[in-house]
Amino acid sequence: MVAGRHQGSEVVEAVVSALTTALGRPTTYSGQLREVASLAACVARYPLGIFEDAQVDDPSSVGTHDTPVLLVHGYGHNRSAWYVLERHLRAAGFGRVYTVNYNPLRHSVSTLAALLRDRVEVVRAATGAERVHVIGHSLGGIILRLYVQELGGDERVGVAVTMATPHEGTHAAWIGFGRTAVQMRPGSALMRRLERGARPTSVRWVAVYSNLDLLVQPCSSAMLLAPGLRATNLLAKDHGHMSMLLSPRVARTITAKLEAAERVPGIGSLRSLIPASEDAAPHASSAAPPMAPAVGGAVAPPMAGR
Repeated sequence: MVAGRHQGSEVVEAVVSALTTALGRPTTYSGQLREVASLAACVARYPLGIFEDAQVDDPSSVGTHDTPVLLVHGYGHNRSAWYVLERHLRAAGFGRVYTVNYNPLRHSVSTLAALLRDRVEVVRAATGAERVHVIGHSLGGIILRLYVQELGGDERVGVAVTMATPHEGTHAAWIGFGRTAVQMRPGSALMRRLERGARPTSVRWVAVYSNLDLLVQPCSSAMLLAPGLRATNLLAKDHGHMSMLLSPRVARTITAKLEAAERVPGIGSLRSLIPASEDAAPHASSAAPPMAPAVGGAVAPPMAGR
């Protein structure tokens, strides 16, 4: 009981600290209003994504880019989350864009990573592609990491993008339900396992994080700082956990990263990627960059300690 009260106080303290810091900035208010509106939009569209998309490949959908893209939603959501990003990807020539649904209350992250592996193999078999670009939001990014690090995804994934993913856990998970919520707590066995297993591969990692994400606490947890993964961290300034999904600017930036990868022969390093047109500063790529490019804004320092 004492431990439970201590964990609950950690959640409250983290949220209060984040709000206190954020409320001192005028742009926080518009950002939180945008988050509320985005949450309402996601709730309204949720019924449209309840059923799994049975379509694996449609020859008429082939665009100018050969690599298929697979989108993995977050905890408590479904494939309806991706309508903004999917529209941008298709407009940019990614004709083969697929989604996956899963239930985070019934399965562990390990089981969900195995389901992702199976989905990737179905997409590869249907399209003939050697690799698939995979984008994961929130818990979807953790599933993606486990797949790449432990289930052979390092040989199957081209670019791996995480959005609002708690790579070092989140205090918000203390009030979540199911085994996956337990696994997303800071210091959990899974968090330690992912940290130990991070190693260099040909997969190019991009992590989009926010300074107003109340569901990823601390916000710096959404940065991917494991040295072995050599990730590019991008700040979606003044966006929340859900509004990041519906931001055209964030969608354009992610799409530009995938387009840049398509122009690189073979599978190169993260340094092969160029910044999106919205990025106002030179591209930075390292495990712990001194400055992280902001999506659609000026260069901002990493969120740790803010």
